[in-house]
Amino acid sequence: MGALYDKYGALVYTVIFRAVNNQSTAEDLAQETFLRIWNRIHTFDAERGRLEGWLVTVARNRAFDYLRSIRNAPSQSSATLEDLEQAGLFVSRESQPDRMLREKAVTKALESLSRDQREVLELTHFEGMTQTEIASKLNKPLGTVKSLVRSALKNLRSAVVEGGAQ
Repeated sequence: MGALYDKYGALVYTVIFRAVNNQSTAEDLAQETFLRIWNRIHTFDAERGRLEGWLVTVARNRAFDYLRSIRNAPSQSSATLEDLEQAGLFVSRESQPDRMLREKAVTKALESLSRDQREVLELTHFEGMTQTEIASKLNKPLGTVKSLVRSALKNLRSAVVEGGAQ
């Protein structure tokens, strides 16, 4: 991994920096990118392209994921430093029984999914794989994977709302 970083670290950083235009963020995302690469090196296929191209793709995707997350995030908080020093701001207002009901509803919702829906959600949200990577791994058409993710999220949302865990 060290040799990989020494050889391609500057390239990965440059790709990310051009997307996010912030040195600190680019450094953090480059580090996360190499962690992803480390965890997913088994998905690299030399027959489909060069390692350098794959690394650039992983870096670009990480930068785009970051940009999407900040675009979809609520506007900047107006909390002051003094406000943030108050530990009470970080305490959940949810009661223990309410949290237990929500957890039960989410668990039940996950159990209501088909095996295929659960599998694509786990790969997408817990493994961090793209839908294209999932399609390749599961040997399914990309459209099928997209439909499975969409229907799984719709079913989860419905099941959680019905279960009272909004």
